[in-house]
Amino acid sequence: MSRSRGLWLVLAAALLSACAGAARREVAAQSRSVSRAVHRGDARATHAHVLPAAQPWVDDATLLGAQRRAWAKRLRRPVEITPRAGVLLTPELAAEASWTKDGWRFDADPSAAYAQDTPEHAIAALVRASRAGRWDVLLRLAPRRYRVGLSAEDLAAAWTEGEQAAALREARDRLARVIGDPVPHDDHDARLDLGDGHIVRLEREDGGWVVVDF
Repeated sequence: MSRSRGLWLVLAAALLSACAGAARREVAAQSRSVSRAVHRGDARATHAHVLPAAQPWVDDATLLGAQRRAWAKRLRRPVEITPRAGVLLTPELAAEASWTKDGWRFDADPSAAYAQDTPEHAIAALVRASRAGRWDVLLRLAPRRYRVGLSAEDLAAAWTEGEQAAALREARDRLARVIGDPVPHDDHDARLDLGDGHIVRLEREDGGWVVVDF
C-alpha cells in the first residue's frame, strides 16, 4: 500500500469515528420504529424500513405472524448495534468498515480491490473488474480450463459488443446485490443461491478462488 493511500485511510478512519455515535443512535431509532410496525402487524410499514431490493425476501409469515410480539421485543431491545460504513476509494472500489469496542475497523485490506482469497472477495472482484473494464482481472478470475485460448481482448468484446453482453451485465448486477453476503463453501467449492434459479459457483484454484458460473 502506498504511503499516500495509508495516510488517506487513517483520515477516513478518523472521520468514521466522529460519526459513530450518531450512527448508533440512528440505527437504534430505526430499530424501535420497525419494532412498532411489527408489533402492529403492519406489513407495509415494516417493508418501508427495508431496502427495495430486499423487500421481496422479507418473511412476513414469520415476522408478522403469531410470534410478532417476540420479534418486536427483539427489535426494540437488540443485544447489540454494530454500525457499518462504506468508504468509496475509487468509482469501483469501496472499503467496508465496522464499529467495534475499539472504534472503527476496516473489514479487509481496502487496497486489495481484486483479491481472490475468499469466495466473497472473488465475487466482489468480478463485479468491480467488469465495471472498471479490467479484462485482465476478469481473465484471472476464470478457471484455468476456461482460459485456454481466451484473451483479455476476447472478454472485452464479449462484455461490450457481443450478443451476450447485456446478459453478462445483467448477471453481473445480480452479483453486485450480494457483495458482502457470506458464501457457503468447503475447501474446494463455493455456491450461493441468488434467487429466481440463478446460482454463482466458485472453485479454489492455486490458493485463490475463481468464478465458474454466474
